[in-house]
Amino acid sequence: MPVEIIGLQFHADSSEVHPLKGVYDVNYVRESAIAHETAGFDRILIGQTATWPDGLATAGYIASVTSRLRFMVAHRPGFVAPTMAARMFATLDQVSAGRAGVHIITGASDAETQCDGDFLTKDQRYLRSREYVGILRAIWSSPAPIDHAGACYRFNGGFAPVKPLQAAIPVFWGGASDLAIELGAECADVFAIGGSTLAKTRALVGRVLGEAARHGRRPSISMSMRVILGATETEAWEKADAILAAVLEYQRSVGLIGRDKGPDDLGARKVLETAAEGERLDERLWTGLGKATGGRLHAMALVGTAPQVAEALLRYYDFGVDRFLINGFYNIPDVVEFGRELIPLIRAGAAARDAVASS
Repeated sequence: MPVEIIGLQFHADSSEVHPLKGVYDVNYVRESAIAHETAGFDRILIGQTATWPDGLATAGYIASVTSRLRFMVAHRPGFVAPTMAARMFATLDQVSAGRAGVHIITGASDAETQCDGDFLTKDQRYLRSREYVGILRAIWSSPAPIDHAGACYRFNGGFAPVKPLQAAIPVFWGGASDLAIELGAECADVFAIGGSTLAKTRALVGRVLGEAARHGRRPSISMSMRVILGATETEAWEKADAILAAVLEYQRSVGLIGRDKGPDDLGARKVLETAAEGERLDERLWTGLGKATGGRLHAMALVGTAPQVAEALLRYYDFGVDRFLINGFYNIPDVVEFGRELIPLIRAGAAARDAVASS
């Protein structure tokens, strides 16, 4: 199966090891996007929270300064009517020459979604998201106006004269709860998961694919993982120690790092559960930042030389993870390094495994 490499697009130059430089820096947005495209990334995630700048406008701008890079634009159902959202993403697909993708973000935290006036529970939001995805696809594909009367949405004559340039805009979905997995397996093209140990990831992938098989489906699996590279393994672990020291100093001098989503954040609990197993797992999976930030920072990282990290990622590929969202801690310099040192090894390793499997 073809492997896809995804990067993370920020709105300004910021990370856990240095303070945010402005809220929105259009020059940085352009330079980062071009760096990702040049480095060989296939797609970038443009994230969304209750306070971040608009992702669709950012994607439209990036489409104008790149030619190949595809998008995974985070989008929260509930704040834009699905009929309008369908037209917005179809327009982006036209503007970008068929590079749009939508990542459905249901929201891990009740407190955060309430910042935008959404007071549904998490389960209610997931049910709404499934209906939302169905409407998006219906509007994208229908040659004539349609009516809809569901649990969350009702409209008459919904229509999008502008259609996606792609045969189908890919729908990404994430979540760790039982309902998130059940509904995502039913409706997503790509199910996105966070980084964890090989054993836990294998079990989760098996669960998602098992649920999807009940609907006659086989979604792709995307896994997010931070990466710390060094010319030697010792150098890589020294970089990890320096990053941890910077985060601890930031927390001592400025305040807690990462987003506290409240007691309903299942992802934070899973980070802490994994960190409790040890600081170094599966040889090079580092849990130090998750533990240091109380789970607020979902930052599992693979640490080592480029060949070592590539082989570690390919172990996940062996049981069904076919998309890797990778990012580091130094933004554009890391993007450049990953393109030079890591991405070619991931692609070559995946191709070699596919060749063996097909023979």
